[in-house]
Amino acid sequence: MTGSLRRLALIAIGVVVVGALSAAVAVAHGAGSAATIKNGGTLTIGLAEEPDALDPTIARTFVGRMVFQTICEKLYDLDSHLNVVPQLAAALPQVSADKLTYTIKLRSGIKFNDGTAFDSAAVKQTLTRYLTFPGSVRKSEISPISSIDTPNATTVVLHLATPYSPLVAQLADRSGMILSPKALASGGTFAQNPVCVGPFMFKDRVAGDHITVVKSPDYYDKSKVHLDSIVFRIMTDPSSRTAALRAGDIQVEDRIQSTDVPTLQKDSSVTVPKAVTIGYQGITLNLGNKNGLLKLPYSTVNTDLAKSQDLRTAFDAALDRTTINKVVFNGLNQPDCYPIAPVSPWYKPTVSGLSCDLHANTSLAKSLVKASGISNPTAVGIKVTVSPTEFTTSLNRADAGTFDTYAVGWSGRVDPDGNIYGFVATKGTLNDSGYSNARLDYVLNGARKSLTTKARTTLYRVAMQIIHRQRPLIYLYHPVNYYGVSKKVSGVQIYGDGLIRPQFAGFAS
Repeated sequence: MTGSLRRLALIAIGVVVVGALSAAVAVAHGAGSAATIKNGGTLTIGLAEEPDALDPTIARTFVGRMVFQTICEKLYDLDSHLNVVPQLAAALPQVSADKLTYTIKLRSGIKFNDGTAFDSAAVKQTLTRYLTFPGSVRKSEISPISSIDTPNATTVVLHLATPYSPLVAQLADRSGMILSPKALASGGTFAQNPVCVGPFMFKDRVAGDHITVVKSPDYYDKSKVHLDSIVFRIMTDPSSRTAALRAGDIQVEDRIQSTDVPTLQKDSSVTVPKAVTIGYQGITLNLGNKNGLLKLPYSTVNTDLAKSQDLRTAFDAALDRTTINKVVFNGLNQPDCYPIAPVSPWYKPTVSGLSCDLHANTSLAKSLVKASGISNPTAVGIKVTVSPTEFTTSLNRADAGTFDTYAVGWSGRVDPDGNIYGFVATKGTLNDSGYSNARLDYVLNGARKSLTTKARTTLYRVAMQIIHRQRPLIYLYHPVNYYGVSKKVSGVQIYGDGLIRPQFAGFAS
């Protein structure tokens, strides 16, 4: 055995942030207030990565969600306290006593950005697409939906095969974005000209450079939209983003690197809002992804890490989460071993008390490597080759299974199912590890069906123990994100979910 981790892809990760659900607040940044915003102008936002496809069916990047904020509204959204609230829906669903039927009333008089009507037929077509489209990463998020009825233009009835507690939370994210039937029927690739309901509409995209959206003439609440356009500039170098913000070339900076935070906090021309995350950063280990994502059945790949649970434990034990946070991130992040963050109300009953060594256990790592028979001239005995990879390319490689280990993060969800199921369930649509464990599948499906918080936390605690022992993923930390906003701009909102919300912002008068 070689003992070599051949491809460790290190990338700029898309992450989402959430404060404690009971305490998260919305903050509008920049000079002035909503009453002093003038109409017109172009807001430029420097994004830390390039979004992947602008099709909610297959999209999976955090920065893509920022763009979607402006062009694709959802059935439900999150408010400033991260409660689920209606957006395109007229109210929260009416749920049957057996929890198998959700009746959703829709708002009337709304148009897509191509001028066509938003109605129940469009909702049914979109959700059906999410469930059936090849490569859909939304499928496992709403898979309990077995059929959809549309008794009239403003009513959608979802029938579930089993109770599914996370459903409404999923419909408050990309699974709840409704796509224009006219755009879907156009014959082109939806991502090349995405059309939804939104305050802005897609104009153009130049790969590696920018995405432009312009004010929609069909938006139902367009009096609240002040900007003529928003340009999302792709700026993967963090120092360049900060320099551009200070020079006035951009007005909003996505995720300031830790070394620049003190400098910008002293700059009188900008504000530096901060958000604590329920997302995570970690390392995905390829255990069974030989032929590509969801090419079932998965079977163990021919690498040392995949074949040896002891070696995976050694790899984890050799990582010093505390030192990584201190040296790389100036101590600004939250080291951890699990996908549920300490700021989440689910953390204490689910994770608290489970083993989590935030410091390296070199002696344990050495003993496990020695027992495996691998010999390498390194401190612990594991040779790591680092392969920096452009973000979207790395996602494609991960889906294809052409990696040993993959440094990647997740943007986080308010319901823990959204942080776990898709990545480690056998049929999870983000299971790049190719991990398959019948007991874990049983536990996670049970948590989806359970209707009480107590039952769900008990099951997620069992899930955490299985994941931490077998390590298809090694979780490293929960990011704390800092953003830069010019004081010339008013109304840019950053809720606890960490998404930059610029759609109702503008330049101060």
